[in-house]
Amino acid sequence: MPELVIEDLTVGSTAASQRPVLSGVSLTVQPGEFVALVGGSGSGKTMTARTVLQLLPHPLRMESGSIRLGSLDISKAPEAELNRIRGGRLGMLFQQPKKMFNPNRTIRNHVKEPLKLHGGLRGKAAELKVVELLAEVGFEDPEWGARAYPHQLSGGMAQRAMTAMALAGQPEILLADEPTSALDKVLESQILGLLDRERSQRGLGILYITHNLASVAAFADRVLVMHKGKILESGTTETVLGNPQSTYTQRLLEASNLLPTGITDTRPREREVLTLTNVVKHFGKGRRRGRPALDTITLDVKQGEILGVLGQSGSGKSTLARAIVGLEGISGGSITRSLAAGGLSSPTAVQLVFQEPHDSFDPRMTLRASLEAPLRKSGILTATLTAAERYLRLAAAMEEVELEPSILDRRPGECSGGQLQRLTIARALLMEPEVLICDEATSALDALTQRTILDLLQRLHRDRGLSLVMITHDMDVVRHMCQRVAVLFQGRLVELTDTHKFFAEPQHEHSKDLVSAAIPCRGLHLKKIRS
Repeated sequence: MPELVIEDLTVGSTAASQRPVLSGVSLTVQPGEFVALVGGSGSGKTMTARTVLQLLPHPLRMESGSIRLGSLDISKAPEAELNRIRGGRLGMLFQQPKKMFNPNRTIRNHVKEPLKLHGGLRGKAAELKVVELLAEVGFEDPEWGARAYPHQLSGGMAQRAMTAMALAGQPEILLADEPTSALDKVLESQILGLLDRERSQRGLGILYITHNLASVAAFADRVLVMHKGKILESGTTETVLGNPQSTYTQRLLEASNLLPTGITDTRPREREVLTLTNVVKHFGKGRRRGRPALDTITLDVKQGEILGVLGQSGSGKSTLARAIVGLEGISGGSITRSLAAGGLSSPTAVQLVFQEPHDSFDPRMTLRASLEAPLRKSGILTATLTAAERYLRLAAAMEEVELEPSILDRRPGECSGGQLQRLTIARALLMEPEVLICDEATSALDALTQRTILDLLQRLHRDRGLSLVMITHDMDVVRHMCQRVAVLFQGRLVELTDTHKFFAEPQHEHSKDLVSAAIPCRGLHLKKIRS
């Protein structure tokens, strides 16, 4: 199989005033090699992959350098040749898979396309291969997955479907852009193991783009650290992670090492701010109705508590969050949002911080307008307030999440993922909630930004007395933040216990799988486990 060679790559904008997005980037991926490209948000990792595919967004353009796949000079190849190798010789796993699917086509039709174009499979053979691939990437019911449309998939399911689609084209080089960021540790290990088998059995070369150093420590042959469009450091995995030379790499490693904090105290909390009793949620009707998305869920959240909700992709975590805030109706049971104090009961204000910050804002609106809109609708910003008073309120929220008020005049496309996630938190805080539900609020963020957001949430919890529900697949985040852990599996609550007890003595089989899968990722000085 051919190697991928990038030499002295520079990518800039047609706007002369902007600095290059990529500057002098050189790297190689040999057949059967696993190369990890690591860096923070906005460092240029994704643009490196998109340049290889010659899919740069306007107004970016390749200014100099070369990209070769074997004897083919990709940077000079005609569009017809590029169309032949995209999805075939060059596979791509995109970071936001739901945006890459046609909403009008089933997953079966998506996966069949590369099987036909690059593998020559049609008819029954293609149908069987689709189901086989979906089973390989971890679909519990691959037949259902094949029939499903993109909107019916959770974020993690969509990533798995995208992985199946990429492998269907039998690529020589796979560009994997954060392919496991929405997956729990069990599925992450399964996908990485699958990719590892592909590279050992077929000689697949992998350029693995990630912000999570721990996840690839056991699989990567080499690690390249990128910052501000440049390669700062490169070498074998053991060398870069064991003896980092650049200050930036050292900071990434330190930020990745989330340890339990003093916030996991066990002080009794008497008052419940949120109670779920036998909550059931079905999707579909009649014969099309499968197992419940939520199956008789009973739990509570105490005032000032931080509750972690764990579970694999598709276990019902996001459905639970949407049901609590009223975005999804429930099929049975009850959800009580009340704070009882002094014999009185008042509604508990609950706000949700979504998983993908870029999807949380209207790209046509300024951030000021986006933050003001829910306040106007709720009546918190009344017509009696002057423009200056409204601005002061928003500016105070910006200060609370450690952003400059000037950012309010920008649009979402002008902000990084970390900035947008802080803005989603600020928008939620403006509604003065007692409970803040964070649905994978840090899964798409690099280690440095994730640590900043977690520190912010801890400070808000301490200063405001906020109750937090941390919905996540990241075991380190739960260990770092939470006092109790609830585990969902196939829509059911299978375990609810104190955090330290969960990690020391998990009871349910799925809990044991989650804890055992997380153990190899603890610490970054582990030896590679690949034989």
